[in-house]
Amino acid sequence: MSMAEPLVKHAYETEKKAASSYTDGLKRIQGGGLKYTKVEEIVGRIAVDTIIHKHLMKAIMDAQKEIEKLSSGGPIEEIKDVELSPEQKALVKRFAEMHLEIEKDMIETYGKMAEKMTHPLFKGLAEALVKNEQEHHRLLAELIAKYKE
Repeated sequence: MSMAEPLVKHAYETEKKAASSYTDGLKRIQGGGLKYTKVEEIVGRIAVDTIIHKHLMKAIMDAQKEIEKLSSGGPIEEIKDVELSPEQKALVKRFAEMHLEIEKDMIETYGKMAEKMTHPLFKGLAEALVKNEQEHHRLLAELIAKYKE
């Protein structure tokens, strides 16, 4: 379990309640004669942001569960740099080359998303994902260069 997991769960539960409250409140504001007013605009903006926050926290919780399954062996004690056989080098190189194309596609896709997104949270997330994918691309390129035959 990640040290942040209880905080993420708390944030999710709080955002879930807040989203429901803001949504209900927005309906009351609109029905109470405040449609097309600054009040509706402000509450509506906060409602949208809160819905996004709720879904981001849910996505983080889901990702944490999946990551736990992936790393069930616990933390790695020591990283070893071992000599690879020619077959292992070829396998690593093929794997990295295949995934290099995926990372390139994701860099382009997230870049286009960042350009088109109008909500600042979505735009910032897409920009952060571009940087993350660029790092993956760099690491895979290093593997390919290291295990050329």
